[in-house]
Amino acid sequence: MQDRFDRVLARLTGGRPGCRVLLAVSGGVDSMTMADLFRNSALRLPFAVAHVNFQLRGADSDGDEALVRRWCEASGVPFFCKRVETDKHASGQGISIEMAARELRYAWFAELCRKEGFSFLAVAHNLDDSAETLFLHLLRGTGMRGMSGIREDVPLPGSGDVRLIRPVLGFTRKEIESHAVRAGVEFRVDSTNSDISIPRNRIRHEVFPQLARINPSFLHTIEWEMKQFGRMERILDGVYEAGRADLCRESDGVLTIDIAALKGKAETGWWLYRLLEGCGFNADQLMRIERSLDALSGKEFISPTHRLVKDRRELRVYPLSFPGSPDLTDRLDVRTFALMPGFDPRQKPEDVLFVDAGKVRLPLSARPPREGDRFRPFGMQRGTRLLSDFFTDLKLDVEQKRREVVVTMQNENGDEVIVAILGRRIDDRFKITSATRTVAAISLLPPRE
Repeated sequence: MQDRFDRVLARLTGGRPGCRVLLAVSGGVDSMTMADLFRNSALRLPFAVAHVNFQLRGADSDGDEALVRRWCEASGVPFFCKRVETDKHASGQGISIEMAARELRYAWFAELCRKEGFSFLAVAHNLDDSAETLFLHLLRGTGMRGMSGIREDVPLPGSGDVRLIRPVLGFTRKEIESHAVRAGVEFRVDSTNSDISIPRNRIRHEVFPQLARINPSFLHTIEWEMKQFGRMERILDGVYEAGRADLCRESDGVLTIDIAALKGKAETGWWLYRLLEGCGFNADQLMRIERSLDALSGKEFISPTHRLVKDRRELRVYPLSFPGSPDLTDRLDVRTFALMPGFDPRQKPEDVLFVDAGKVRLPLSARPPREGDRFRPFGMQRGTRLLSDFFTDLKLDVEQKRREVVVTMQNENGDEVIVAILGRRIDDRFKITSATRTVAAISLLPPRE
């Protein structure tokens, strides 16, 4: 096993002399065996160990930390340790314990790699882990990428040029456990790994034994299939990148997809899936979005992160994180200046509107549109018009209407009056005339970071 490991490690690190590797070691059999293989490797790559104490299992968590610390001290290996409040992070972010632990450990690993100058982060996922991940993806719904299992070599997010490598990914859990026994590797067993209420554990303890009865080598069969899926994925990535520009455009975080161009593609559903990948829509939503391509405009689909609106000719995908009303007034920028000869309010930046400062009452406020809003669009001599009708004439979809910014003031009676729709039109009652002496320039500052 040591020789196989060294060949894999040489391939993953490129055999670069002097490159430093950080090992993520939990204290379990997989990561402790990986650490032992590194220590005995003929490549003699300099490495250190990082351990995260998630403080989820009381004395057991502290025991894991103590084991990894002792191993490093006995082996003369640099040891880094961090204790994190996983429960607190999970509740604060509204995410699962598993996701919280993942976020916390990889954020720290990336920080440590940047600070200490490591070229690689090695984690101890094995072939069983990869096959389990494939089955979980299939149960939840996945594309070609999810059928490739766990990747052996990927960039480590947030770390610059550091690569995340998995040098024991080609070994089965049984092979790793057998090596640990032969080599006398000390490790600890996490009791939660036997909890079959956890989907991954149920696949591991109940599904895989049944598959092994049908095909004793099923893990290696799945490994071969995952490699083929990975190759097909890379080919399809090239097809997608070559055709994407003909189907969509992106501006200010909004993805706009041309429906006619999309329908002109063979396998429309696959193109739609790839275009919306990462937007959080599930398999059922994707099927309904595809069926809506021939339906009337106005349909909406909402994922945890995005809203898709179908217009007559386009699909528009908006992030839900668009800054809303709470900070709009704080971001309103109003600047006044004396009217100079030759001033032309039509010659202005696209995101600025000019009004007669003498006709408005400061301070101005900003908010999203409300049902029943009325104003007198510039050029309309008398009366008012529903803002919803004004938006309809502009052919705005429902999400665009929600994102418009209405600038208002209070008149002498304390009533709210619309002064302008930012980026669109001012109210005719506040236009600049020959009697204007002072001009107010109104715009919206970018959201605070």
